Amino acid sequence: MSRLDLLRYFNPISDKLAEVEKELDRLLENDVAVVEKLSSHVRGGKGKRLRPALVLLVSRFAGYEGTEDVRFGAVFELIHTATLVHDDVIDHATLRRGKPTLNRLWGNTLTVLFGDLLYLEAMSSAIQGRNWRLMEILCDVTTRMIEGELIQNDVLYKLDTSRKDYFDIQERKTALLFGGCTETGGVLARRSEADCQALRTFGLEIGRAFQLTDDLLDFTATSEQLGKPAFSDLREGKLTLPMLTLMERAPDEVRPLIRTIWDRGEEVPIPETEEHRLRDLLAAHDALAETRHLAHRASQAAMDAIAQVPGDPKIFKLLREIPEYLLSRST
Repeated sequence: MSRLDLLRYFNPISDKLAEVEKELDRLLENDVAVVEKLSSHVRGGKGKRLRPALVLLVSRFAGYEGTEDVRFGAVFELIHTATLVHDDVIDHATLRRGKPTLNRLWGNTLTVLFGDLLYLEAMSSAIQGRNWRLMEILCDVTTRMIEGELIQNDVLYKLDTSRKDYFDIQERKTALLFGGCTETGGVLARRSEADCQALRTFGLEIGRAFQLTDDLLDFTATSEQLGKPAFSDLREGKLTLPMLTLMERAPDEVRPLIRTIWDRGEEVPIPETEEHRLRDLLAAHDALAETRHLAHRASQAAMDAIAQVPGDPKIFKLLREIPEYLLSRST
């Protein structure tokens, strides 16, 4: 799924997305040379802008006509970027979207401090919006994201990682941020509490489907498609749902193989023979089916949630299509 693939969905908000880009440039601009150096690298590696697009689309759908959707679209994207910057340090990642990570280029200390700065810039901008309900949403989202990171790091390289651990991490690190983006549109439009809750559920379910699909791609996509090495999650000590399912179905074959990969160290690529062996086991035990099923179920739940809220019919059509489209992505 590229930025180009999403243009059809983003076309109604293209002008506002351009304003989000300007706002991000403004927030990232800094007269401190070292900060500008790091900011410039981040600006050069643009993501899909899915999170700010959801803020803008849902705001339009709900009837909001002001400019604060641009502010909060940029805020959510900056928070997302800060988490990626910190994640790359924690995961010792060397590639992000096909480019060298900040920590690879400039080390962990500068990268962590820069990630902290991004969080503070996002919160400073949000405070200027003077919307205390949105501040509550942002504070809750960022708190839960950090909890998710703590849980994830507590279970790294542990073969007894549970499904509860996995779903807790997924909810906190991914789904809640999407839910915050979509609820923001309802809050800005001053929709009822029931409408805001339905819009939040819409985003939460998109986030769940998005993460489940991400976890599938780690085992099914190539390194070139992903912009990072395939099987990265496993090499970094993370057991996602496909691997948890496989361990339940073929523990005697899988557990020693995982331990061998972990003992070798995350910097060492998984040999092709072991990669093929894992793919064969996943296929033989149908270990991807549950993850795929749950992703489709979350996508349907997102469509059901948005159907409960009255709004702009043209935007409604796009919002209903986005959850299903995200399932079809290959990157």
